[in-house]
Amino acid sequence: MKSQTALVARSCRLNEWVQMIHDCKNRPAGMSVDEWCKLNSITKANYYYRMRQVRIACLDALQAETLEHAVVPVPLALMEEPAGISPVSSNNNSCLELYAHGVTLRVTEATSETLLTKVLGVLAHVE
Repeated sequence: MKSQTALVARSCRLNEWVQMIHDCKNRPAGMSVDEWCKLNSITKANYYYRMRQVRIACLDALQAETLEHAVVPVPLALMEEPAGISPVSSNNNSCLELYAHGVTLRVTEATSETLLTKVLGVLAHVE
């Protein structure tokens, strides 16, 4: 396990490298990476090494933040309409449509409150 000092030093290096990569990406039009590297006293190989290290650090950070996505089974009983509520007739188009994360959720008067609560709970955790 790395010491706290080593972790801080690596973090500082990565921050410097991110700035360097940003500067190279914003180099004048027509200037090649090779020319930019020579102008900034860095070898092209070292530039790409640093870029790789920054990408690896970013991927590691993303993987640490990624939440487990689980399929939530919905029991059939929740999809059935409770007694006393009849489905909305085909000539009645009143409904509420929610769009979130590429999903369209259509809510009508016949939608079970329990089912709606479960679905909204799942959608709240979608990234």
